Amino acid sequence: NLICFCIKKMSEEPMHRNLHPDLHPLLLEFHGVNGQPLRAVWHVWIEHCLDKVILEFEQDCLIAEAEPYDDTIVFHLASKNDLSRDGRKDVSSSEPWRSLIGETFGWGWITINQQDALDGILLSFGGITPQVMLSVMASSIKESIIHQAS
Repeated sequence: NLICFCIKKMSEEPMHRNLHPDLHPLLLEFHGVNGQPLRAVWHVWIEHCLDKVILEFEQDCLIAEAEPYDDTIVFHLASKNDLSRDGRKDVSSSEPWRSLIGETFGWGWITINQQDALDGILLSFGGITPQVMLSVMASSIKESIIHQAS
């Protein structure tokens, strides 16, 4: 009996393909703080809703904002020198941020719900495992700690 094996030559294309070109510009925002230590976290409240979470890193800030019209989340980079401190509350010493201050940003993910709305982001610090989820519900950002199953 003759046994034949087919060996397919690996493609010469680069390993970092752009699998979702429409999401790529958004995902690039995470690269701006990659490897930078988290220095502080700020909340901005409008009425009774958490409108913004500002993650202050060594050089820049990653700002997550609730879009109340459709309960989605938007995020972008900003220079920490350009931000006003008016109306911000320092929450660096509270959960879930207390243990993450000083840790370097690792990875960022976006979440899209069944209604095709970008309603959250996952964040990791000091590694690849996500530790925090920011999601928008009822026009307000909710912060959740992600626990790993044992």
